[in-house]
Amino acid sequence: MRDKLANNRVLKFLFLALIFLATFSYAMFQGGFVSWFLFYSFLPFALYSLLLLFYPLNDVRLTRTISHSELTDGQELTVTIQVDRKSHFPLFYLVVEDVLPEQLVPYAHETSSRYQKRSLALLLPMFRKKLSFSYSITPIPRGEYDLKELKCKVGDMFGFVRHEKTFKHVESIYVLPTYQDIYWSPYNQQLSGTRPSPKKADMDYTTAVSVRDYVPGDKLSWIDWKATAKGSKLLTKQFEQQISQDFMVFLDREKHHYGREESPLFEKAVKLAASVTNAALKQNAMIGLVSSGKDHSVLSINGGKAQRRRVFHHLARVQANGNTSFDTVVKKEAHHFPAGTGVLIISPSLDGAFTSTLKQLVAKKVQVEFFYVTEHLTLEDQAELNDLSQYGIKTHAIAGESFNEEIRGGRKRATR
Repeated sequence: MRDKLANNRVLKFLFLALIFLATFSYAMFQGGFVSWFLFYSFLPFALYSLLLLFYPLNDVRLTRTISHSELTDGQELTVTIQVDRKSHFPLFYLVVEDVLPEQLVPYAHETSSRYQKRSLALLLPMFRKKLSFSYSITPIPRGEYDLKELKCKVGDMFGFVRHEKTFKHVESIYVLPTYQDIYWSPYNQQLSGTRPSPKKADMDYTTAVSVRDYVPGDKLSWIDWKATAKGSKLLTKQFEQQISQDFMVFLDREKHHYGREESPLFEKAVKLAASVTNAALKQNAMIGLVSSGKDHSVLSINGGKAQRRRVFHHLARVQANGNTSFDTVVKKEAHHFPAGTGVLIISPSLDGAFTSTLKQLVAKKVQVEFFYVTEHLTLEDQAELNDLSQYGIKTHAIAGESFNEEIRGGRKRATR
């Protein structure tokens, strides 16, 4: 019944009038000091409740101030809620709540009031026109969040009258993944004696590494006249191919590989993707990203700070919620890239279909570097990675928390 009264002003008024008439009738018919004392004691509260009944919540204005709109995973976000009123009408209490996304609720902590729980506070304004309280979210997890609503509630001491109002106040927060400064470099894949090319794979026509038989279409300048003079047929110089600085990162988001959407192993994969992206872009490489979950996103190959921002903002949102098999995603996207584009794979999978896909890419002269993220590296895993290495795939097992140690130290921590 109280809830119905709280949401209907007519019922509230009738209820107050009924209580007033009941106490007045009791005093009139009963007489005596006690009955009139009860009536006069109730009268101020009834009058206040009546005034509060017509108190406009438009008189209250709530504003939210956040310490940062862009943070890094694990940092602290401080939120301050400011309450401003136009009048000095006395309020016994004012309950204010900042409605948080479900993911952030466990990380919210009260900081400014003993009458506070996380992002909800009980304020005692009385005649004051300005009030505020703060709370913090720490350590804030990676993600993209929208703080959309602020709620306030006022009422009398007995709960006869209660007003509630929701304020739309949207603040967007990006929590970017953390990354490590790793010493991995895409240039390590180059053939000896070449310099990195700023664009896609090309031929270095200044360095001949061998000779081959002449075929129609070869330029005359390519003919090795000294080698031809020693033999009986035309021989053409074989030039060394430069390795591209163009790289496409494939992030495995298949839910089956991680067990659940909020997985520590997936967080490690995202952190590794951010670290590799940062390392490559710092060395002026060109990089893109393929990530397929409930959404399928392909960030085209580019470089510079703008590309880093695009990749990191995408990594802030991703979840391990993909239902399409990761090897299907790799097969579908890999053939779209220009010749010479390097492929960096980040995945916790060593499934037969997936490793077969990697071998097929190598057979098509695609540069493949595989980062295997895991919690425990087993001997079977190591044997599979060794097999991939023999096919020309550069492999890294990332089992610990320090990516530098894992990349430099190889797969020394395999266990049974």
